[in-house]
Amino acid sequence: MEPTPSDIDLRAINYEADDGRQFDGFEMTSGDTTFNGEETCVVFLHGLRGFALGAGISPVAYPLARAGIRCVSINKRNSGKGYEKSDFAEIDRDIAGAVDWATEQGASEIVIWGRSLGATEAAYFQGKRNDPDVDAVVLAAPFADIRERSTRSYFEAVSDDPDAAYEDFVDEARELVDAGRENEIVALPRPVGDGIEYIPMTAESFLSYRSPESKCATIDWTPDIEIPILLVPHSSDRNVTPAEAEEIAETATASPLVEVEPIAADHFFTGSEETVAEITAEFIERARKAE
Repeated sequence: MEPTPSDIDLRAINYEADDGRQFDGFEMTSGDTTFNGEETCVVFLHGLRGFALGAGISPVAYPLARAGIRCVSINKRNSGKGYEKSDFAEIDRDIAGAVDWATEQGASEIVIWGRSLGATEAAYFQGKRNDPDVDAVVLAAPFADIRERSTRSYFEAVSDDPDAAYEDFVDEARELVDAGRENEIVALPRPVGDGIEYIPMTAESFLSYRSPESKCATIDWTPDIEIPILLVPHSSDRNVTPAEAEEIAETATASPLVEVEPIAADHFFTGSEETVAEITAEFIERARKAE
């Protein structure tokens, strides 16, 4: 991890999820904390097995902080190895706690910014709750459906029939849960380059994120979001393409403003973080007018 820039004030924070669990995170500011007249706070949600200051988060937050936006990146119940035993359906509790923390700090405008799995979490939270304290949502590197569509492709690494292999894996996980062995670890295969990565998860956790009945699908929640939405896909990932973001955008029928801003970058926006921050800041201004 790169050192924090000298003009960025980094402060550790603690917050409470709405089920009482305690978590931490980091606040990033740079002098003034007003953005064109508003006390704006962007709450960042990291991706799969990430952390609050992990890749794809802090390099985007720094330019926003310099513009006067309070940036808060949180650790959640699925951060790091916590993902292995977490329940996706509970993740909205952590986001709710972060939003409460931001309002307690005096934020008059709150934007939830999620990357990769964090984008699905952002859509899930706002689509489920339509929290009145949240003013806009940014879905960066968003998957339309992390459940079947994305997970089925993982089994291309181990089977000539990935659909059947996925269905068998789901059935085995269900059998473990039904037998009272929900905490038994299963190894989810995923192709990485020319090799295979195995992601350890409990059977119960796997089903909460990756089964057909999982709630982990962005397109299931965007139709219910009633605030402005920005989608920031990138072009160098076979799953998170601009076409997939357009598909998500088409489902956002209740939102007063939906924008898609593709970036020619990788899944972490490496080298394009300033551009992503600029697009985010400009969108926040337009979102104010759309309300």
